[in-house]
Parts: sequence; structure tokens; C-alpha cells
Amino acid sequence: MLYNVVLFVHIFGAVVMFMAIGILFTAMISMLHAKGREQIVQWSSLAVKLDGLMPLSTLLILVPAVYLVFAGWGWGIAWINVSLAILVANSIVGPIVNLRRLKVILQAANSETDSVLSTALMGKVRDRVLWSSVSIMTMLTVGILFLMAVKLPLLGSLVTMVIAAAAGLVLANVLLARTKPATSPDTAAIK
Repeated sequence: MLYNVVLFVHIFGAVVMFMAIGILFTAMISMLHAKGREQIVQWSSLAVKLDGLMPLSTLLILVPAVYLVFAGWGWGIAWINVSLAILVANSIVGPIVNLRRLKVILQAANSETDSVLSTALMGKVRDRVLWSSVSIMTMLTVGILFLMAVKLPLLGSLVTMVIAAAAGLVLANVLLARTKPATSPDTAAIK
């Protein structure tokens, strides 16, 4: 009975994390396509709040996971070890890389007075490091789901994560390449 309750908490934590990452990615894409400053404020505010859910969802996943490993699975299973390592890495990288940059976007959007998007603000939204980080984290999360379903040995688990990270990097570059940077009226007049 306890095992099933702990498994539920673990799955609930995973659902919260996957929802947060999915909505964060949606907010990022929405900022990239925003037409006005207010949209950037709304989406970046949501992204900042969602990125704050990562530590809580990580705890809801990790604490039960440790129990589940001791109670049933054991530490000798590669997909579990790789998934947990990636989960911890995502939970550290998220606040360090993403949250700081998302707060900069929100602060910049709040400080602008013109409703037209400035090139400086859009430069922050198009931050390649932020996009690469969020995209890679999203694809690594998909990789973790894949490992949970397929339960690969060590080499397969590592290859899955390398492919997921590469797919995240490609995704970030494709999304940035497919959207043209916004031009403010002053730069548009120069052209």
C-alpha cells in the first residue's frame, strides 16, 4: 500500500514538472511571437512563476524515487540512474540559467514605456543561451519519459540523452531562425 502511495506522489511530481516545462516552452514561443510589450510582460511573468515550480516538482519526484529504488527497483538499473542524474541536472540548470534570464526579460519589459517592442527587449527574448537551455531541458524531459517507458540499459540510456540534448539544440536553432527579430520604428526608418 505504501509503495503505491509513494508511486502516486512520484507520478504526480512528474506530471507537475512536465506540465511546467511544457507551459514554460509555450510561454517562450509566445514571447518570440509577441507583437507588443504587454504580451512579453504576461508571458515572461508566467515563465518566471513556472520556472519556480521546478524545485518543488523535483522534490516530489526525487524523494519518492529514492524510496521506490530502495523498495523495489534497486540502484543497479541504468535507466533509473541516468534519469535521476538528468533530473537533478535540469533542476540545477533551470534556476541558474533560465530563471535569471527570464527575470531580466520581465524586468526589461516592465521598464519599457513604449508598447512597440524594442530591439533591446527582443534581443533578450531571443537569448540563444536561454533558448538552448529551455529546449534542451524540454527534450531531456521527453528522453526521461522515453526511458521510463522503454527501460534501456546504460548505453541505450546515454545515447537517448545525447540524442535528446542534440534535438533540443536543433529545436532552439530552428525556432530562432524561423522567427525574424522585431524591428522598432527607429530602426525600420533607417532601412
